[in-house]
Amino acid sequence: AAGRGRGVRKVPKGFERGLVEGIPTTMKALMLKEFSDDLSGVELQEIKTPSPAKGEVLVRVLASSVNPIDFKGMKGYLQNQFPIPSFPALTGFDVAGVVVAVGDGVTRLQVGNAVWASLPTQQGGKPLVMGAYAQYAVIPEAKVGLAPSNLNPLELASMPVVAITGLQALQSLGVKQGDKVLVVGGSGGTGSCAIQIAKRLGAHVTTTCSKKNMDFCKSLGADECIDYHEHWEDQATDVDGVYDCIGETGICSKSNKVLKDGGKFVSIAAWADFFQHKWERGVSGTMLQMDSTNAKTLETLQDMFENGEIKAATTKVFKLENIVDALKEGAKGHTVGKIVIEID
Repeated sequence: AAGRGRGVRKVPKGFERGLVEGIPTTMKALMLKEFSDDLSGVELQEIKTPSPAKGEVLVRVLASSVNPIDFKGMKGYLQNQFPIPSFPALTGFDVAGVVVAVGDGVTRLQVGNAVWASLPTQQGGKPLVMGAYAQYAVIPEAKVGLAPSNLNPLELASMPVVAITGLQALQSLGVKQGDKVLVVGGSGGTGSCAIQIAKRLGAHVTTTCSKKNMDFCKSLGADECIDYHEHWEDQATDVDGVYDCIGETGICSKSNKVLKDGGKFVSIAAWADFFQHKWERGVSGTMLQMDSTNAKTLETLQDMFENGEIKAATTKVFKLENIVDALKEGAKGHTVGKIVIEID
């Protein structure tokens, strides 16, 4: 995409409201006080606005979105994968916003750049909590990408975690032109993005979803849709790669059944199932540890967005004040596309 680096770059539509004069000393942020199954352990608080350290930028967050990692983390289900160093902790991963301050040593980005990022979960091997569900966020420059020119903040905020994860998952499957790929759970945020990236890589894409979401998945490029209620493992055959976005019971043995000899499986959700499963016929499996990426991956995705190869699939927009309702809605597990949080 044109205009990378420090060159003058027009602010994409909707990002103008991030061009603020002066940074307030405090900000609103959703804080996790304790793990709770009903999400009663989170609270919107007024806290000190952070300052960027060396190599970091401060971003005025205009929008974020809801991912399973968000509500599962708040419920305490992901303590092994994403330990929280201490309470209260900041929350949220997806950021679309505008750089309003830069720390020492920042060379690529400058104040006024419209950006996007998935916040890192660790630094130097230690757990890290940075927080996208807030009016401002500090982020390492190396983890921040310039916003695609054709998406507004609400569209872009739906994408960081799912697009990065999707690209990394499909790269780990080694997807190439003509491969048969099965995306398990195609209508959610992660799956809907994966369908589009897999098509961009030249794959024949089959996905599982409910009957009512088949048209949606086909509109994203899915070649075939299988009703997930109807034993998809008996219908898909000779698959080169399975990308599991759901973690349903028995997912590994079901995938083993549909994969060809030497096929590959990757999951972001099948933690319990995966470590009890023995793969057969040269099939191999990987659990993808979601982590933010470097700016290079974001540039690859930026090009895909600007070329119209991936479209954002947002369904509902909530204000930051109503974020707990948004998280509860996401936790029901029937969302098509993504739930987005608009941050004033």
